[in-house]
Amino acid sequence: MHLKNRSPQNKNAKHSKKECQYLDLEQSYPCPACKHGSLIPITLTEAWGCDRCKQLFERTSEPDTVTKLSSPYPHQKTWQWTGKHWVANQKAILNRWRDAAFRMRIVTVFVLLWMGWTLLAFAGISLSIRPLILLSLVVMFWVVLRR
Repeated sequence: MHLKNRSPQNKNAKHSKKECQYLDLEQSYPCPACKHGSLIPITLTEAWGCDRCKQLFERTSEPDTVTKLSSPYPHQKTWQWTGKHWVANQKAILNRWRDAAFRMRIVTVFVLLWMGWTLLAFAGISLSIRPLILLSLVVMFWVVLRR
């Protein structure tokens, strides 16, 4: 029976995770936006420019990650370098979905309050009692949702 030598070095070599490295500002990379150009380092800055689509990218504080500089959107799209190609950063996408869900909740609350106010007006309930009824409904829904 032949046993293989299983030293910690061999085990770590097989299952080693990718070490956190930052992008080299002196190297060029393929463009994450247009996929055809290449990112060329811009002298005296921590940024790259694409030779095809003319987009500007900067290195972020996260390892192997760049973000587009000239984007007018509040949430910048980020890409992570895998060593061969760029992958869209999922954190930015999830943050956009969370922000959209939060905004939809706020809009839904106002729409429901407006609908309740309108229904109470059609039911002929006086103007002084409507806010009390709506407030009690809001408190009841809040208690139900917190359980």
